[in-house]
Amino acid sequence: MGEDMPTTYESRTTTTTSGPSGLSIRREYITSVPGLFKIAEMVVCFITFICSVVYPRYKGDGWVEFVSMSALLTVGINFIFYLIGLRQQLPPFMLLVEFIVYCVFTVFFAIAAIVAAVSGSYHASIGATAFFAFAATAIFGVDTFFQFRAWQDGQTHMTTGATTTTTTTSETTAQY
Repeated sequence: MGEDMPTTYESRTTTTTSGPSGLSIRREYITSVPGLFKIAEMVVCFITFICSVVYPRYKGDGWVEFVSMSALLTVGINFIFYLIGLRQQLPPFMLLVEFIVYCVFTVFFAIAAIVAAVSGSYHASIGATAFFAFAATAIFGVDTFFQFRAWQDGQTHMTTGATTTTTTTSETTAQY
């Protein structure tokens, strides 16, 4: 007799991301993988720029200086946004925008590295510029890959908080 009674199943999933909310300095971001990539990118961009300006007036020096300085400023601002938690306050599509910007910088650094390598015989600093521009290309490429994976997995931002998923299932049987 009890087998004929209708049964209703209800399932509810709750996802909670822990971490500080609002604007505050997130020191854990500095030691996270995305944070270390940003720091490495800023250092390599700065070294590339310094090596590029040591020997002025070779073919393509303006392009190398432009790419390295614009990447340094962009990554620096992005790093500060993540460090103070402002990035998490921005709309979710910004991770896609960040991914596209990093794709552009990867291609720009590859072009800048080739331009510097072609002129590398003029001075040792131009050869160093080419080396660090290729290093920047590699670092930006790997970081772009990780950003693509984060975007593909549906993350709204690159974060270091812990995520907890709880699924609750309940069964309800109608009483007559």
